[in-house]
Amino acid sequence: MTQIQTVDKNACEEEKNNCKEECECEYSITPRYQAWSEDDNIELRVVLPGVDKKDVEMKATTDRFMLRAKRDDVLYRLDLDLNDEIDTKKIKAEYHEGLLKVTFVRHNPLDDAFVVPIQ
Repeated sequence: MTQIQTVDKNACEEEKNNCKEECECEYSITPRYQAWSEDDNIELRVVLPGVDKKDVEMKATTDRFMLRAKRDDVLYRLDLDLNDEIDTKKIKAEYHEGLLKVTFVRHNPLDDAFVVPIQ
């Protein structure tokens, strides 16, 4: 389900983070998306109709994902808690004709583990 809300420009002016981008848009929309787990990956698909690739911004930490995309007076906003630790260096994203495909690779904590020798 898509959620639409009007941006409160007065409240936005008080926030220093991302205010400029969000205040320029009249509408803030949570885009349609699907996410699922597949093997060691988390797959995400986001529908961003009419958005140019250059207007899509994504950021990720080990357990969170943030997306902002602008089209005319619409700001698409998606903030996800991934509920899993991911390897941020292995994130892959593709964008084609309004469909964003993102693949997150789960971080395996044993990859960084110390091998204990047996004596």
